[in-house]
Amino acid sequence: MTLAVMGCIVNGPGESKVANIGISLPGTGEAPRCPVYVDGVKTVTLEGTYDELATAFQALVDTYITTKYARKSAAMETAR
Repeated sequence: MTLAVMGCIVNGPGESKVANIGISLPGTGEAPRCPVYVDGVKTVTLEGTYDELATAFQALVDTYITTKYARKSAAMETAR
């Protein structure tokens, strides 16, 4: 899995699109609006305090991992 955390709203979206999950952070003095790309598609723009942004982005990453990389059940592991 590739994760892109880009610190530039200008180049960030293009570079974020090539990752499984990418976020473009605002520059100094810019409003905290962060577009998020999942598998190359813009899915949401996060807004809020930096703590809220971090929490929301972590939730998106956790959901992606749970969805795309589901754990094998114990029964499948013992069958090997």
